[in-house]
Amino acid sequence: MKATSITLLFLFLFACLLPLAAQETRFFMPREIRQAYDNGTRSMDGRPGPKYWHNTVDYNIEVEVFPEEKKIAGSETAVYYNNSPEGLDRIVLRLYHDAFRKANARAYRVNPDDLTEGVEITRLVIDGQEYSLERGQGVTKDGTNMTVRLKEGLAPGGKLTLEIDWAQYVPETTIRTGAYDSTSFFMAYWYPQIAVYDDLFGWDELAYDFSTEFYNNLGNYDVKITVPKNFTVLSTGVLQNAREVLPPEVFQRYEKAKRAAETVSVVGPEDLEGGYENRSGTWHYKAERVSDFAFCLSDHYCWDAAAQEVSGRNVLVNSFYALDNAPNCQQVTANQQKMMKHFSEDVPGIPYPYPEFTTFIAEGGGGMEYPMMANNGNPGLGVTVHEMFHTYFPMYVRTNEKRFAWMDEGWASYVTDVVIGRYFRGREGFNFADFAAQVQGNLGTVSDLPLITSTQFMDRSNYGYASYPLPAFFYAMLHQHLGEETFLKCYREYIRRWAEKSPTPYDFFYTFENVSGQDLAWLWNPWFFSFGTADVEVKSLKKGKLRVIKTGNRPVPLTVRVEYKDGTIEKMDAKASVWREGDTYELAIPNAKAVSAITVNADIPDEDPLNNFYPGLKQRYAEFAVPEDITGTYQFNEFPATATISRRDGILFMDVPAVSARFYLIPKSETAFTSTDGEVQLQFQTEGGKVTGVKAETPELKLTADKQ
Repeated sequence: MKATSITLLFLFLFACLLPLAAQETRFFMPREIRQAYDNGTRSMDGRPGPKYWHNTVDYNIEVEVFPEEKKIAGSETAVYYNNSPEGLDRIVLRLYHDAFRKANARAYRVNPDDLTEGVEITRLVIDGQEYSLERGQGVTKDGTNMTVRLKEGLAPGGKLTLEIDWAQYVPETTIRTGAYDSTSFFMAYWYPQIAVYDDLFGWDELAYDFSTEFYNNLGNYDVKITVPKNFTVLSTGVLQNAREVLPPEVFQRYEKAKRAAETVSVVGPEDLEGGYENRSGTWHYKAERVSDFAFCLSDHYCWDAAAQEVSGRNVLVNSFYALDNAPNCQQVTANQQKMMKHFSEDVPGIPYPYPEFTTFIAEGGGGMEYPMMANNGNPGLGVTVHEMFHTYFPMYVRTNEKRFAWMDEGWASYVTDVVIGRYFRGREGFNFADFAAQVQGNLGTVSDLPLITSTQFMDRSNYGYASYPLPAFFYAMLHQHLGEETFLKCYREYIRRWAEKSPTPYDFFYTFENVSGQDLAWLWNPWFFSFGTADVEVKSLKKGKLRVIKTGNRPVPLTVRVEYKDGTIEKMDAKASVWREGDTYELAIPNAKAVSAITVNADIPDEDPLNNFYPGLKQRYAEFAVPEDITGTYQFNEFPATATISRRDGILFMDVPAVSARFYLIPKSETAFTSTDGEVQLQFQTEGGKVTGVKAETPELKLTADKQ
């Protein structure tokens, strides 16, 4: 009995100490997130905890679109399942269109004609009880949120049924949604949506002001969309009544497309030019286990489609674009098939998880993702790849874009670069340059907040920087450090573990450490939790060794370009892990006596790029009589943009604001220069002893500009 008591006492004390032992000591963890790990909804090995939960919703919606009035009206029934261990005394609804309410705050200017009274709710019923929208009756609005105090609380494991009728206008201000012309609409954030209640922050009550993006529940959707019969509707989900809504010949093409490897014109120019009309105006779509629902419609858009095989099943791939833009868009479906194949088989190597994907293409703007859909401002390869990749983050892995935008935008930016480089352009190795140029401007400034900072606290000065190029560069660095096999093993396991769930940044950190078997705090700490910068400096070339020191606190890889006197070039690199042992690194340079120049980290973000050269840039400039009048403004002939050449501490600097390109120039002769990353070659033109213009060449472009 005595031994048993001691054993029980030991086990009790051990159990009490477990939460303390599990606390993270290597880097900071906010209290809200720490409590989730202590409560068992998250695990320190990166897996969902034994007590993980998320709430879900089933939506049944009927909506009618009135194109001439630019208005929609709908009736919705939503069944909300409280899978949390907590009782709920209120429910929060998102009324996204209230971003256009006259009194609400907005991050961007909108067309004054789009300012309205927001969402017009005419009926609200919960579990059979009608709720008054009058002030003081338990329903309050704050920004784009509407909070409803429940007359009867929702118990853990319970469900409630919400019924709501509403109407709202379709804005001409097209921020991710709206009227792209008088009869072409993309409809997103168009229905009253139940907000997320999670294990971290409880109710998500961050209002929508057009800046940060979204964080939604997992749900099932049954939606009927009624439009005039001459409009075509494509949507999240799968069309349920194709035979009833499509003309017979169009239905046959639609059925053919679902099995066709080559693009099928389901609704083509010849149909639209002949006065196209469908058999019915009501389109019925269903989508299962998705986080949102969007749709698009037009009376003058072409519809192309084809099938892409993914893990033994056919995924229907659609493109929807204006008749007058057909020549520029007819390759989009085939491009989508190819990228879906590589997403599924290569990077990330997780089969595309849904039955369809549709790209709506309207001229102007960028792109925006939705489950099984994208709203793209052009048919370009980059935006098409980027927005389709968002299927994985934040759709399949439901990251919280409102707080951690880098968890989806950074991945989309990085994987877009990898897929285009490897599988569309045949590029090998790692590409840091595309991100470095975008990171350089903010690196080490007051706007360069630690990446763990919640996105809600960022603004135009750093939201894009912290969400897109900075994390994309980090992912490239992580990929190089881990190597292809280990990186993809970690990445795929991360997606599998958190498919249809909502990971924190720490779930990402811990999964990569758990799967790789490495402590990666030496990377997480300086890049995610600390203020600082990245900076390396070339110190010397002695006895065949190049000595480089790290003066910044953020470790970066090394890329070294060695030019020899005979004109040959050799490239070498080293992973960021070389800095784990100290702040000095020596690299052996073959045939060092024949070296004419060395450039370090031209394609890596660096606080002071001028000290990354051997010999130093000032020494190189001293070898040439650079014309004094080379500085000034140059007007490009191929597009409406200017370049400014100036001197900074004796070094020429080029600035092209229209494309956010800014770099120092390395002299090759008195009038020939290259950018510090080697990507831009410049040959200045002279006449009568005066500089008159410049020819600029990149791997993809040849441009000319006249001096003003």
